[in-house]
Amino acid sequence: MKNLLFSLTTLVLAVSAFAQTSLAQTGYVSDMLLLTFRQGPGNSYEVIKTLQSDTPVSIMEEKNGFYKVTLQSNETGWVDKRFIVFKQPKSIVLEQLKQENSSLKDKILQLESSSQALEDAIKNLEASLKTALDEKIKTSRLLSENREKYDTLIKQSGNIHKLIKENKSLHEQNITLAGNLEKLEKSHKDLFKTSMIKWFLAGVGVLLLGWIIGQSVSSKKRRSGSSLLD
Repeated sequence: MKNLLFSLTTLVLAVSAFAQTSLAQTGYVSDMLLLTFRQGPGNSYEVIKTLQSDTPVSIMEEKNGFYKVTLQSNETGWVDKRFIVFKQPKSIVLEQLKQENSSLKDKILQLESSSQALEDAIKNLEASLKTALDEKIKTSRLLSENREKYDTLIKQSGNIHKLIKENKSLHEQNITLAGNLEKLEKSHKDLFKTSMIKWFLAGVGVLLLGWIIGQSVSSKKRRSGSSLLD
């Protein structure tokens, strides 16, 4: 039972709040007028204050040709409904336009500032790109030069290996020739000694032969002289 009463109470409050919300709409005090703001729905009620033209009010309720309204200051009172219009006043429209215009100017300034910043950023990027391209060209040129040097070194390396091999072969040939030369020199010395001995022996033989012949001749002469004397 208590739950049912609570549910019904909640429903009534919700409906009441919805009704007030759906009734509430914004109106404006009509142009060129000072409108009395009263405590109740009638001219006999005390005037709280007067409202200037174009003052916005939030309409909460209607009774006896009066609107119960709430001001922007949260004050609540009653005003004659004949002097409330629902078309937005020109002054408010103009003020809104001024605010929008001011906001647009600020946005334009921001866009111009952003545009300038974007242009500066683009210029910086273009400069960076140019520098990067120059570095790329320089690096490509150095790479090409290094490749040429590398190829040259590879060719020279092949020639060096060939020269080293030839030099080794020549060195081995020189060693062989030096050995042969040493053998030839030794053989020459041996031949020279043999020749000297032969020449010496030949000379001795000639002298001996001459001496023998001389002795033979002398002996014959002595024999011949002896015969004549006899």
